[in-house]
Amino acid sequence: MLRAAGRMSIVAGLVLGALVPGSAAQAAPVAPKGTVPGLDVSEWQGPKVNWKKIADDGARFAIIRATRGVSPVDGDPNAYVDKYFAVNRDGARANGILQGAYHFASPHRSDGATQANFFVDNGGGWTRDGKSLPGALDMERDPYATLPKVKDLRQDCYNLTPEQMINWIRDFSRQYFVRTGRYPMIYSNQSWWKNCTSSPQEPNGTAAFNLTNPLWVANYKEKVTAPAMPGGFDKYTFWQFWNGNDKPLFPGDQNLFPGTYKQLLAFAKKADKPVAYVGVKGQASKKFRRGKNATYAVQVGNGGPDASGKVTLTVRLPKGVKHRKVWSKACKRTSYGLKCTWSNLKNGQLVKFTYGVKVTKSLKAGAKPVLKLSVSAPSTLDFYKKNNTAKVKAKVTN
Repeated sequence: MLRAAGRMSIVAGLVLGALVPGSAAQAAPVAPKGTVPGLDVSEWQGPKVNWKKIADDGARFAIIRATRGVSPVDGDPNAYVDKYFAVNRDGARANGILQGAYHFASPHRSDGATQANFFVDNGGGWTRDGKSLPGALDMERDPYATLPKVKDLRQDCYNLTPEQMINWIRDFSRQYFVRTGRYPMIYSNQSWWKNCTSSPQEPNGTAAFNLTNPLWVANYKEKVTAPAMPGGFDKYTFWQFWNGNDKPLFPGDQNLFPGTYKQLLAFAKKADKPVAYVGVKGQASKKFRRGKNATYAVQVGNGGPDASGKVTLTVRLPKGVKHRKVWSKACKRTSYGLKCTWSNLKNGQLVKFTYGVKVTKSLKAGAKPVLKLSVSAPSTLDFYKKNNTAKVKAKVTN
């Protein structure tokens, strides 16, 4: 997907046999009926992409370059954050266009997990806000890479064996999943995929990612109605069907989603791992007197959108406050206070309980003991970690 300024069209004739209205015979095609049109852009399109016009012309999604490699620190002089990524991301979203991001891989420079973290840390993540597409990993030949010739290895495969390349992609994919709850899309083409991931068992390329990673396929052929697929994939999610510059409908490359807009929205919102907003808060009773009983009110809730799975709450008592009784079967006494466990909290479910304590005379009037609450839901990806802990203050009187 890298391109140079002033690049000539590499496609002659028509793709899909469709024309932009009023164009010449070799003008760029548009996505056919029954599909959703979109585009991808990078800094090559400049700082003033007209996102309002793009939306008015019918684009419903845009995949925008965010990063390349990691940084010049790892020895790659071409590594960077795309200088117009932020303005393009904001422009697309402001005009109602679903926004995704892509990372141009440099497998010869650093490991996949490192590059996945760099991508997520610089705008390539995914959130379940209905406006985000999962990030994409761009796997193709790098025309700017200057690698030495190595016997029995391909320079366009970054001098990696197929096994090494598969492991690198898997490393990136797993780390992106850990960080976001989605597997990244893989952008590639049939030829590169075959050359760089094939084996005697899979001569057309590996099928290792078919069940987890959506495919964004690049294929520009004359008068085709379906893309040439990389080996091992049985379907595609996006098709980059045109990367010429003969007055295309949208800036950059022309893409399509092979379904309805409703289906595209469903794809945008779908998590590969359950997502739940699990939070905790508490409140101390107003009467917190030396030598007397007191209570804490504790709430644990799941704001959704998915069920939480197992939830564990840890309640740590402050010095000078002792355990007395807890009104919840989910909680057990521990040396530090309580441990409470729920097998599952449904979307929107809120549980409440009261914790009875004894305020000892070791605390002086005016003391402000702090109860510490922390909750975890390990089977879900919780984006709201600031609500996973809480501190409950109380003021002691005579």
